[in-house]
Amino acid sequence: MDERVKALVAMRPSHAELLEFCGALLKEQLKARKRLHGEAFSADIEGEFQEGETPPLLFGKEIPLELESAKGLFRSLRGLAKKQNRVLRKSVDEIDKAMRTRRIDLGRLLGEMTLSQTPYTDEVSSSLGLSRDVLVFLARASIQPFMEELALHLAAGQDHRDWRKGICPICGSPPIMSELSGEEGRRMWICSLCGYRWRGLRLGCPFCGREDPQAHRYLFVEGDDTVRVDVCDECGRYIKTLDSSKMDRKVFPLLEYVGTLHLDVLAQKEGYQRGSMPFLEIG
Repeated sequence: MDERVKALVAMRPSHAELLEFCGALLKEQLKARKRLHGEAFSADIEGEFQEGETPPLLFGKEIPLELESAKGLFRSLRGLAKKQNRVLRKSVDEIDKAMRTRRIDLGRLLGEMTLSQTPYTDEVSSSLGLSRDVLVFLARASIQPFMEELALHLAAGQDHRDWRKGICPICGSPPIMSELSGEEGRRMWICSLCGYRWRGLRLGCPFCGREDPQAHRYLFVEGDDTVRVDVCDECGRYIKTLDSSKMDRKVFPLLEYVGTLHLDVLAQKEGYQRGSMPFLEIG
C-alpha cells in the first residue's frame, strides 16, 4: 500500500495530500478489521443469490454492527482527518464539538449507514449546522471494515453468476469502480461500501442497465492502458474501469480512484456525471 501511494504521488503530485490521507485511512481500517470478533458474523442473516427481483442479501435485515469497534474507528478517523486533510479539518472540529456536548447519538448515526435513507443523519447535520457529507464520510468509513468482513462471510459458497444488477448483491450499494481481470477480461464491479466484487455486464451500464453497445464507449489518456472511463450515452453517467490483467500489483480501489481524478475531469468536460460518489472521495 505504501509503495502504491508513493507511486501515485509521483505521478500525480497535485493529489499528494489526498492520496497520503487515503493511505493512512486504509491502514486505520485494516487495524480495526483485524480486531473484529468472529462471533458477529454468525448472526442469522443468511440468504442466497437468486435470479429475478430478489433484493440484496442485507435488504430488510438487521445488521449486527460491532458498534464499539466502529465508534473507536470513528474517533481515530476524526483525529486523522484533522491532522492530514485541510479540506476536512474545519468540519471535523465542528463535529468534535457536537460529540463533546453529546448532541450526536453515534450508535444511531453509525446504524443508519447501512440504510438507503438516513433521517437521523439529515436531522443532526441540519440542526447542528454540520457538514452532512463529512459526517457520512466518517460514519461509513467507520463501519466499512465490518461490512467487508460480513460480505466475505455471506458470500462464502454462494454462486452469484446470475446476478446482473448494478448494485451490490450483498449490501445494495453502487460500485465505486469496475475491474477487468483474467485472460478473458471478465468485468467485475467493486462495491463502494463492502468491497464485494460481482460479475458485471461486459458492455453494460450498472446505473441504468442499458446493454446496447451503441450507447457505450470509453475515454482514456494516451500512454496508460490500465485504467479508463466507461461512459453511457443513455443515462449520461460514467464509471472508471481498471484493467488488473495489465497490472503487476495489488489493487486498492480507493487509491486507484483518487489517483485517477484527472479521468473524472475528462469525463465531466464531455458532459458526463459520476454514476456514484465514492464516500471516501473527500478533497
